[in-house]
Amino acid sequence: MKKILTFIISLLIIVGLYVSLNGIYVAKSNRIDKYKVEINKNEQSQNKIIKDLVESFGKKLQYVPLLAPKDILIKSMKENYGNYVTEALIEKWINDPLNAPGRLTSSPWPDRIEIRSINKIDECTYEVNGEIIEITSVEKETGEIAAKRAITLKVKKINNCWLIDDVVLGEYAIIK
Repeated sequence: MKKILTFIISLLIIVGLYVSLNGIYVAKSNRIDKYKVEINKNEQSQNKIIKDLVESFGKKLQYVPLLAPKDILIKSMKENYGNYVTEALIEKWINDPLNAPGRLTSSPWPDRIEIRSINKIDECTYEVNGEIIEITSVEKETGEIAAKRAITLKVKKINNCWLIDDVVLGEYAIIK
């Protein structure tokens, strides 16, 4: 009877430790799980993860007012970009908001990023070329585009998670 009781107590301790350690691991993760790297994923699956990351990031651009006071800009960038870009890139943009993607005026505003190409640079780096699509309330109804601007993003594997590590904004294109 004593051996059975000892075994049950030991089993409960092991299960308790497992649950506790697993909870600590989950609590430490502050990134969106769907952008985590899966070791055995093929390149096509990695491209989809990169595509989803960039498109999700593109939907957040309208929520970052680049001309806002610095305290609002900092809060907005961290809340909206924190799951998609590195902390170093957010700091760079906070210090130079006019070279960051986001909302410059009330209208038009950035609606999304349309991806033109995804190129694998190496095992830990992809380059994504696309366009930031801007709209007004009129284009929102008609499905047209008010403005578009080239964007190139470097996406890197950092701490087992894909994150945008650099962005180069291009010129605005003429819309006919």
